[in-house]
Amino acid sequence: MKTTLRLLLATALLGGSAFSFAAEKKDEKKESATPMGSIRPTGELKAQELPALAKISFEAALQIALKAAPGAVIKAELEIEDGNLLYSFEIVGSDKSVTEVEVDAGNGKVLAIDKD
Repeated sequence: MKTTLRLLLATALLGGSAFSFAAEKKDEKKESATPMGSIRPTGELKAQELPALAKISFEAALQIALKAAPGAVIKAELEIEDGNLLYSFEIVGSDKSVTEVEVDAGNGKVLAIDKD
């Protein structure tokens, strides 16, 4: 009886820790997932084809990015990242840190802000 009880206890403990580990992995995936953008191009596209797909202008996206992270832009590009067409801006703030702001090229929504 003691052996059976120990075996059941050990199984329960192992099962519980495996569940906990799986839950942590699932949470990590949620954090690293990029929000879905409004324009998701398919197929092989050349860089010069991307501006025709964008619904908002570079200037509008720039203003949105600077509102989200005030400073000086050191890099800007229109790109497809994680399947989303977006404008990506690297901005140096007054504290000298660099913040990357990703703006949806379809609706102007800020998809991500990543401060270094």
